[in-house]
Amino acid sequence: MQIRTRLTVQFSLLVSGILLITFLAIYFFSYYNVTEDFYDRLRSKAKSQAELLLKVPQVNTEVLKALDETNRDLIYDENTFIFDEKNRLIYSNPTIPQSKSLHVSNYWLDEIRKAGQIRYTDGDFKVVGLYYNYPFGRAVVMLGAKDLYGQANLSNLSTLLTVLFFIVTFIVTIVGWIFSKRALRPISKVMNSVEGILPQKLDMRLEVPNQKDEIGRLTTTFNKLLDRIETAFQMQKIFVANVSHELKNPLTKIRSQLEVSMLKERNPQEYRLTIASVLEDIEELAQLSNTLLELAKVSEHQRELLTEVVRVDELLLDCRLNLAEANPIYNILLNFDELPEDDTWLEVTGNSTLLKTAFLNLMDNACKFSDNHAVNVYLQPSRKNLTIGFSDQGKGIPAVDQGLVFQPFFRSDNTANIKGYGIGLSLVDRIVKLHNGNISIQPNQPKGTTFRLTFSHL
Repeated sequence: MQIRTRLTVQFSLLVSGILLITFLAIYFFSYYNVTEDFYDRLRSKAKSQAELLLKVPQVNTEVLKALDETNRDLIYDENTFIFDEKNRLIYSNPTIPQSKSLHVSNYWLDEIRKAGQIRYTDGDFKVVGLYYNYPFGRAVVMLGAKDLYGQANLSNLSTLLTVLFFIVTFIVTIVGWIFSKRALRPISKVMNSVEGILPQKLDMRLEVPNQKDEIGRLTTTFNKLLDRIETAFQMQKIFVANVSHELKNPLTKIRSQLEVSMLKERNPQEYRLTIASVLEDIEELAQLSNTLLELAKVSEHQRELLTEVVRVDELLLDCRLNLAEANPIYNILLNFDELPEDDTWLEVTGNSTLLKTAFLNLMDNACKFSDNHAVNVYLQPSRKNLTIGFSDQGKGIPAVDQGLVFQPFFRSDNTANIKGYGIGLSLVDRIVKLHNGNISIQPNQPKGTTFRLTFSHL
């Protein structure tokens, strides 16, 4: 079911329900008022007849009957009975046919004497009973009649309310259909605009009619989503272009060396040199592909990888040993002067393999870009945070490049003569964020850079 149809149905049901309750309340109160008014009339007439017959000596049964006949148009099918204490009939309406006569029993006479005044229904008759005192004793007065006038009014009222209910419901349905179309017009406009946005037109944005209402907020949300999608597409294009460029260089070198080797016969030593050079280029390709795979695998949402409690000082010692074996000229200095008494201050919940990859990248970069091939690593543990610093005395990172160094394949101009791919820091940034950490860059004096990693103790 479409939203427009659903809104129309819900709106119609809501208004019809309110209307039905209102009409039922009107009918109920009208019925109550008509009934109470008729009983009041019966009670008043029963009392007046008893007073005329029992208290006024000049009025006898014949006079009362004559008066009764003159007022017959006010109360229809009137039945009046007056009994003394011994249930003897003092007065009745003798002209009423038996089919229209009220049924009188001793039970009701006794009930009237007990209660003093009652009312009840007997078929179509509404009956009032009074236990009346007069100078010569007490009498039971019963007056019953049919409220034909009130029933006719209630019947007309119910017919009117029923007809009005269906007419108003029909009008509400038509109005609701038109209203829902008008209310959903901005959404339809947004849908049509979104359908026109293609991968080739990601720079298009939706028009925001009113930023304060829900449609405007929805449109603004769509525009923000389009901004993120456009950024992701641009980053993907840049990433693919950079990967293609980085892969193209070693492949071109391999192809050139092999083609040169095949131009003429060469001695075994020359072939060995060519093969060694090709193997070196292949090693570069393997290293680049492994780094790209690690970069693709690490995401800020892979919390299921964080299953270990890692002791950071021990992991740094292990990283220094591995890096020193691979590059003997590197000088890695570990400053653990501020070790705490509580060992838990040195622990991080995470993945030791990923953290080791991040630490090795930062150590290797610091040594590679420093003239003295040295890095100073220090720890600053506390109850809330654990800070790790990697400081070097290299050329430093220009301020304009500090916000870009964590993007894949980005390299500053002052590092163009040093071998690398520009992926390491991007991988470090993702690993640190995966561990709920923060990485920042601080310039050293007089030269060099310090990378500070901060992990929170949860």
